[in-house]
Amino acid sequence: MDLESSNGILPLWAQLPASAVLLIILGLALRMVSGRNARFVIFACWFRFMLSAFHVYTFQKVAAGLSVNALGSAGLFVLGLLILPRTLLLSKSILSAYLVLLVIVVSALATGTVTQAFEPIMKFGLLIVVALNCFQGLRIENERRFGIATVLSFSPLLVFQAISLLLNISKTDSLSGTRNFIGGYDHEAAFSVALIGLFIVAGVSRAIPRALKVPIVPITVVSVLFANYRTAILAMVPLLIYYALYGISRFFGKSLRPLVVAVSGFAMVVVGATALFSLERFTDLRTVIEAKQPLIQRPDEFSIDDRALLNGRSLIWSSYYYKWKDDGGQTEHLVGFGPDSWKEFFNVYAHNSFVDFLFEYGLFGVLVLFIMVGNGLLMAWNTGVQRWKMVSAHLSFLALNLATMPMWLVEGLLLYGLLWGYTMFYRMERKLSYRLVEEPPFVPALVT
Repeated sequence: MDLESSNGILPLWAQLPASAVLLIILGLALRMVSGRNARFVIFACWFRFMLSAFHVYTFQKVAAGLSVNALGSAGLFVLGLLILPRTLLLSKSILSAYLVLLVIVVSALATGTVTQAFEPIMKFGLLIVVALNCFQGLRIENERRFGIATVLSFSPLLVFQAISLLLNISKTDSLSGTRNFIGGYDHEAAFSVALIGLFIVAGVSRAIPRALKVPIVPITVVSVLFANYRTAILAMVPLLIYYALYGISRFFGKSLRPLVVAVSGFAMVVVGATALFSLERFTDLRTVIEAKQPLIQRPDEFSIDDRALLNGRSLIWSSYYYKWKDDGGQTEHLVGFGPDSWKEFFNVYAHNSFVDFLFEYGLFGVLVLFIMVGNGLLMAWNTGVQRWKMVSAHLSFLALNLATMPMWLVEGLLLYGLLWGYTMFYRMERKLSYRLVEEPPFVPALVT
């Protein structure tokens, strides 16, 4: 059947039966775990993906200028907060996320944009509660069952995308003409970021059985390719490289593995560079790498061809930067123009988390964003035997931030929350193993 559509919206006669099946899958996933923290994580992911799939209805504003989507996210934040142990909220591992909340509040007060601060505060609050509930769920639950249940919570993405492929319903980019099969989502960015979440969860969880992990990782890669969002494709590279090297090295003895990894890594660089310099999809990247065009320059200096560079991202980044630099005073340079202030000056968001933080929260905002991302990488480095896998996953998320804004999307914050929760858990296990060797057996179980 061919119902080709330029907006990608799925018909209700296809969505509603699929939703009934997905509700059954949610029930099965919830039954796999017993604790409320784990169940919250599973429900939060599933519920958000369902809301976004019905964006025609859930984007409508219904109360206090808030949409059903926004109210749903706020409800998830409150629910996740209520079920958390209060002592866990004081974990040192999550303090860098509180710094982001602090900068948002300071920026809002300094720029008189207090009413606009609600949504960003709620979003980053949701990041915190998802991370802590994921961490708590991993501590309490059977890790294998929790991992499988979490993967099942992403089922709306794959099911709705399968429907869009079967019915040949895609969203067509008006500029490039590319087709994006995104399962009824409003934008390929949110859908692709959510898929990266599935890719990372399946990738970093050590307890998910190989029979599930082996197919789910390539299925996710193919799904991202059908979504056709170049930023997400590139963001998968660090974790894909890790798994390729890990898979190859397992066939050799420990003494040969460093050499095998080095040779294989070099071969991957050669293959990747060849693809980058030959595939038409990455022409813009070749232009940037060859330094034919500076990424940041004054907007009025862009030629017609320059404006199309990186799908217009270079122009967008430059516009944000020079607006902040030229039109901002000392207050704006330090704390930005305020939360969500970009909507007052631009028609499109910044497509880069660091550029956005610079514009909205100033130099302090960029500083705390670096602190938070750096803290995540440092925790990943301290996860012991999980080190390279977790660092690769964090690098994938960092790469995503360089050409889109996952921290502006609830889907992106769910992804980062899950990654943060797993990182905290594996780091805690490593610290606990050290203490069990150095201290008496009665050492406390919770070490964050």
